[in-house]
Order: sequence, then C-alpha cells, then structure tokens
Amino acid sequence: MVPNMNSMKVLFWRGCTLRNILSETIAKIEYIFKKANIDVITLDIEGCCGYPLILAGYEKQFETCALNLLEKIKELQPDVIVTHCPGCLRTFIELYPRNGFEPLYAVHTTQLLLKLINLRNIELKNSINLKVTYHDPCDLGRHLGIYNEPREIIKSIPGITFIELPEISMGKYSRCCGGGGLIRLAIPPLASQIAIDRIIEDIVGLDVQAIITSCPTCVKTLFDASSIAENIYGVSLKVLDIIDLVYEAMG
Repeated sequence: MVPNMNSMKVLFWRGCTLRNILSETIAKIEYIFKKANIDVITLDIEGCCGYPLILAGYEKQFETCALNLLEKIKELQPDVIVTHCPGCLRTFIELYPRNGFEPLYAVHTTQLLLKLINLRNIELKNSINLKVTYHDPCDLGRHLGIYNEPREIIKSIPGITFIELPEISMGKYSRCCGGGGLIRLAIPPLASQIAIDRIIEDIVGLDVQAIITSCPTCVKTLFDASSIAENIYGVSLKVLDIIDLVYEAMG
C-alpha cells in the first residue's frame, strides 16, 4: 500500500548505482517528484545499504553498515523511503529484519509512480511511438513480487506498444540480466554473456525497439550487452529505464 506522500516526510534513497553510474536518472526522478508536488529529503552522505556485503557473505561488515545507516535515517525520521534500486528496497524491508534489524518502511519508485499517474498528480501528455517489452529485475520481481506496477505504467504512456515476453521468460520465470548476485563485479565476462543471451534468445524475436526495466543494475548491464550484440549480431535495441519513459512522456 503506497501512502499519501504529500502529507509525509519522504526520504529519497538514491543507491550506489544511480549515484555513481546513472546520476542522470536521479535528476529525472527528482523532476517527477517536483512536478507531483512531493518534497523529498536526501542524505548528504548516503553510503551503501549493505546489500553487496551480505551477498558476498560478509555478515559482520553488513551489520556495521546497517547500523551506521539506520542511525543516519533515524536522525531524519522519515515517514517513508522511496528508492529506485530493487536491491536496496529488498535490503530495507526483507534483509534487515531477517538479520535482526528493524525493517524500514520503503516503496519502489514504480509503486509511487503508478499511484501518481492514477491520481493524475502527473500528466503523461507526450506520445512516445515505441514498441517495447519489459524485463523483470530479479529482486523487484521474484523476491518482492512487484510485477504489475511497471507494466501498468508502460501501458499508460501514449503511443507505446507493449509486447509481453513469453510466459517462460517473464514474471517469476524471468531470466537474470547478468548483473545480479555480484556476478557483474566478480565475473564481468559471464555477466556480459548472460545479458547477451537474454537479448538474443528471449527478446530479439519479439521485434521490439526497446527493452524497458526498472532496476539501475539491469539498465547498465543490458545497455552494455546491447552494444556488444549490435556489433556481433547486428541487433539494434534500445535499453531504457522506466523513468526515462515517464520523464519523456511528462515533457
């Protein structure tokens, strides 16, 4: 359940990937918040939620990281946290309590965006003539069960033609983009090959112009793989964050 953000103290948690690699997406999200009259606060020094540490098995370091972050957030006393990173979201609402910490009240940007669209707090007035499909991020989909919101957002954008992937490769059966489980950091060639396989084996046959996803790591991994796929296979395919679509449609 997404609350009424206009009456709440909202902390926008950017996450490491957006801060360090895809900062332009941060600006677009903040623009959307502003247009929807949602005032947000951010941490001056955000740090990491600790997700990579727990994935790598560094439990003590994860605990230290979590304690430091929870102390910072407690000082701000937000009513809700909004983040675009599925890994951060999963850490806040699932992994913190699993490891003995208090869970944080947090939602994904797509959950908030769909509510804003349905309430007409933001207007999607520009038509985007694009044939697209959607890639389910592992953490957002299989782990957190957030499947419908991104699809409803995509379908609400004027001009978009949405083509769903076959059932065996979407939703809870979606294949990883290659960036999950620290593979992108630990074994980059394997991550790249997994992403290329996702594009060539699952997506090219749909005859779409773009892959849409709602995870910064998926965006980066699939974008890099799309360049390789174009050079090797002659496949021309855009990789877009769902934020890009909403931002462009808002004008």
